[in-house]
Amino acid sequence: MSGRVIAVSNRKGGTAKTTTTVNLAAALGDRGWRVLVVDLDSQGHAGLGFGIKAAPGRTTVHDVFRGSGASLAEGVHATAYPNVDVLPADRSFEGVSAAIPPRSLASALQPLIETYDVVLIDTAPTADALLVSALATAHHVLVPTTLHHLALDGVGQFARSFFRVATTLNPDLQGLSILPVQLDLRMTMQRETLERLAAQFGRDRLLAGIRPDIALAEAFGRQQPVKYFRPKTRSVEDFETLCDSVVERIISV
Repeated sequence: MSGRVIAVSNRKGGTAKTTTTVNLAAALGDRGWRVLVVDLDSQGHAGLGFGIKAAPGRTTVHDVFRGSGASLAEGVHATAYPNVDVLPADRSFEGVSAAIPPRSLASALQPLIETYDVVLIDTAPTADALLVSALATAHHVLVPTTLHHLALDGVGQFARSFFRVATTLNPDLQGLSILPVQLDLRMTMQRETLERLAAQFGRDRLLAGIRPDIALAEAFGRQQPVKYFRPKTRSVEDFETLCDSVVERIISV
């Protein structure tokens, strides 16, 4: 059985997409799920979250968009963490050729998808061909978002991209879940924004959120997931709750 592919995406930057990808992958791997992290953002931060960076000349996920025909399996790195591998980014990658079909990534990843339980794709905050390629590969999308008024617009813009790809390129793209980050419901604006998201997208699409925690940034500085850096911090508890939801709603369906 092929793995479930989850794109972690938002059109807006600064919404903890990479933090979510790294720490969700670690939580899933710790429970025995075989996880591949695909670092589609050319900043390469999802790989760095596990201490992984592609050496010059080594195969990366971005080779797909150069039409090289390289086997992506050659670029997979094992990490030091249970059951988690990384297909890193090319940090020098500058853009997609217009000649590359939007389903190229899906085709190139298929042999790997068949060998993992979960594939998490970390995407850049753009509306370009890389995002379309990620959506054309995924079964489900996780949308991390901060809870301020502009977040509604950002999630709304992303949802339009989601539905366009689902109806034209990828009929297997059937789920969208919204993950509040920097969650502090003592703030009136956050409570109001959460209610507006529930009204616009449905309460069943909202996941329990991730609270602010300086340990998340500190863990990235050590290039490791937070549960292995500071296992008793509250963000570890939040990511375990997220992991529960992902297993129940996405992986085990």
